[in-house]
Amino acid sequence: MKLEAVIFDFDGVIADTMHDNYKAWKKVFAEHNVEIDGQEFFLMEGMSRNEIAAFFIEKHKLEGLVIGTIVDKKEWYYKQDNSFRIYDEIPAIFELLKSKNIKTGLVTGAGRERLEATLNEEWRSFFDVIITSDEVKNGKPHPEPYLKAIEKLKSNPNNTLVIENAKQGIRSAKAAGCQCIAVETTLSKMHLTEADEIFSHHQEILNYFVKNYEY
Repeated sequence: MKLEAVIFDFDGVIADTMHDNYKAWKKVFAEHNVEIDGQEFFLMEGMSRNEIAAFFIEKHKLEGLVIGTIVDKKEWYYKQDNSFRIYDEIPAIFELLKSKNIKTGLVTGAGRERLEATLNEEWRSFFDVIITSDEVKNGKPHPEPYLKAIEKLKSNPNNTLVIENAKQGIRSAKAAGCQCIAVETTLSKMHLTEADEIFSHHQEILNYFVKNYEY
């Protein structure tokens, strides 16, 4: 593949945030006497905040709850208690891609406000395009988020690689016509089989780029 662009998911790919996100969702629904299962939540990763809230409201028959209110409370809990960090290998991956003039994008189910509150301006400037859940009508697994990023990057889907860690995100990327590699940060290999390749950790992703694109 002639690589033109690499598009990254955010939570669980760029930054180690998923367990803190789960903790925040767990707190907000615990206020309504609902226990959120971790495995179920991680399998939903990639969907928009509104879609996640709507799913649990409907599943647990929490009539009267307003999706926007639940989402806002979840984001408040996350801001109050998180241990945000960028995965150690991400800077080296970016350095390699930029040295080869390969464009980079970010597609996330997070809202713009949380993204900007946690990912500083310097980091955001590394991406040629950023698509958040606020900017699409349909979240993952619908292809719209990745199609929108591809359009803005002016890249060919056949020459675009997506890095994901979630089943819904892989489906979105593949439906958009991209190749997709996955990393096991929150889900095991058995849940990521729709990806073209699966890696155990970020160092393996860095090795993959060095092996295939260090020329």
